[in-house]
Amino acid sequence: MLDPNQSVSPAGRRWLRIAVVGIGALLLGALATPHLIYPFGHDQGIYSACGDVIRRGGVPIRDCFESKGPGVMVLYAIALSISFSTVAVHAFTLAWQAVTAALVGWTARAMFHPAAALPAAAFYWLIYAGINYWSMNQAETFSNLFIVLALYLAWRGVGNHARTVPNLRLLLISGASAGILMWFKYTFGLLIAVIGAGLLLHTWLRTRTLPTTLRAGAAFAVGAIAINALVLACFALAGGIPALIEQLNVFRELFPLGPPRTFPEIVQFLWRFTDNGADLTGDYKATVPQWTFFGGGFPLLFILAILGGVRFIHPTHGDGLARYAYLVGLFVAGLAVVAIQAKYVQYHFTILHGPLAILAGAGTAAAWLWVRAPGAVGRALGVLGGLVGVVAFTLLAIRMLPWVYDAYINIIVQGKSLREVHLESRVAPQLYVADYIVEHTRPDETISLFADAPWVYMLTQRRNATRFPFADVWAPAHGSWTNAEFGRQFYEQLAANRPTYFILTRDDYPWLGVRHIDNWKRLTDLHAYVEANYRYEAENGPFLLFRRKD
Repeated sequence: MLDPNQSVSPAGRRWLRIAVVGIGALLLGALATPHLIYPFGHDQGIYSACGDVIRRGGVPIRDCFESKGPGVMVLYAIALSISFSTVAVHAFTLAWQAVTAALVGWTARAMFHPAAALPAAAFYWLIYAGINYWSMNQAETFSNLFIVLALYLAWRGVGNHARTVPNLRLLLISGASAGILMWFKYTFGLLIAVIGAGLLLHTWLRTRTLPTTLRAGAAFAVGAIAINALVLACFALAGGIPALIEQLNVFRELFPLGPPRTFPEIVQFLWRFTDNGADLTGDYKATVPQWTFFGGGFPLLFILAILGGVRFIHPTHGDGLARYAYLVGLFVAGLAVVAIQAKYVQYHFTILHGPLAILAGAGTAAAWLWVRAPGAVGRALGVLGGLVGVVAFTLLAIRMLPWVYDAYINIIVQGKSLREVHLESRVAPQLYVADYIVEHTRPDETISLFADAPWVYMLTQRRNATRFPFADVWAPAHGSWTNAEFGRQFYEQLAANRPTYFILTRDDYPWLGVRHIDNWKRLTDLHAYVEANYRYEAENGPFLLFRRKD
């Protein structure tokens, strides 16, 4: 007969923990499964169009222009090479986020305490699971892995309590991981600088020797410079350097730095982030309810971060100050990146998810330690922190329940196809015009959209006759060098490749203020060429289709 007082063996406890973690991971994964049926928004359409060009042998930026770096387009090309579908991109992204979440957990464990690992990983996953369809699969989405990897390697490279000599090899790899961020968005250079500065501070606080500190910083810098030199060399070999210079000219002209943000403005967009990450969950159709309560749990994550600070910002070996120099520095730098971009859409805030999840994980670890320590005050703080963590987890998770239920009803119960699901979405007009184009063209024919509906290229599987998958930013910039130069290129490539269809959109599609008919008419050479060589054929929703005359 079993002794009820007999304790479980260490091996049994280990397998029990593995089982609990495995079941928890499956449940967390299930909450994100609706992502697989989300349609593509504007940016995802651009990346898919450029990813298709890359997988066919093209060079990013040169053969498919985008204002962001080539990193996200290359990753789309990889996903689309596996399967040319939205599901492939979403599945690839979820796998990427799973790795990132695991790395967030390892980093929280290394920087704070083993009890911080699982909460930090779970918080990161849930934060991303509740994202808006427009904001998923973005440059920030993929960059988080490199940010957290660089942070983890920097922390491990400087050393632990038993070693004061930095591991220069780890710091070199950390620099390379950070350096690659430049090729997702150039403004991410701020994040590289923060990790480098944190590494210098951490090394100095631990060793108090200037030569050692400088060697550590040099190793990080060499890694960052080397990876950037390698990417530039690849561009040079592919003949893509002129396109990069052109892209920088576009930034200089159309994306100038605005005036410094005032403190109330900074507080305002930080407050925006605390409300469900700055946008609605899912939101590709209006028929699914939003179960977002108390900001989706985001304010509670900040409370956990503060509790972690109370417990862990101690001066032992300089680790306390170094921890928060890294993480708070990354968070502040991320806010600066958002402020520089000046468009406070949800995916810009995604860059904050990593440091916030790690800090929140530290808060739950602090609660765990306080509960187990003597003293009424500490235990009270521990209970409070535990409750805050549970409520935050719950609020983050329940945001996805209506979307899980909707996916279950549509896919499992009603047996709808992915196309039928997308026809119920906000981007349905792009599917209808894609059907028309497929019906009236051959697979080897090309098309050209002077519009902001880039997903049409993927939906039709028809190649773009120009290097411009979208008209936003440059087409409305009347009188600018970019407008004149890109208008000239658009016209010359249209004339050279002679697509079967030239397609415009009516005003205010896909958002208010779009005036691409007027933008087209202002580019006189392009307008005259289309008028002379194309005839109006049909109107399909907001799309106006002109077919080549011969």
